[in-house]
This record gives sequence, structure tokens and C-alpha cells, in this order.
Amino acid sequence: MNNKITTALSHWAFVAPLLQRPNNESDYQTLVEALDAVLDAGGADETHSLGSLADYLGNLIEEYEAEHHPV
Repeated sequence: MNNKITTALSHWAFVAPLLQRPNNESDYQTLVEALDAVLDAGGADETHSLGSLADYLGNLIEEYEAEHHPV
């Protein structure tokens, strides 16, 4: 098996919850904190390897806000 896949699989239990749509305010806050950390680590630059993760997390957050925090 590819070494990158093996590494990803060994960390999946920790990563997977951050890639799911938030079901409640606690999940939402966790995603906001994760996005802040990803942006601080370089994800604010869309050419950075974390850029696509920042975009994905941002989309999950926007969807939750549209449904639960309408302006």
C-alpha cells in the first residue's frame, strides 16, 4: 500500500470529524477553530497545500451559518 495512504489511514479517526458537516453548535465551533488553525498554518494562501482544506472547511461553516445563523 502507498505510504501516504497508510499514513492517512492511521490518522483518519482524528481527521474525519473535521471533514463532516456540523450537527450542532459544538461541532460548528470545532470547525471554526480548525479553520482558524489551518489558515494560520498557511491555508490562507490558496496555493498552499492547506488551501483546499481551508476552502472545504469554510464551505461547511458557511452552510451551517446559512441554516442556523441567518443574517
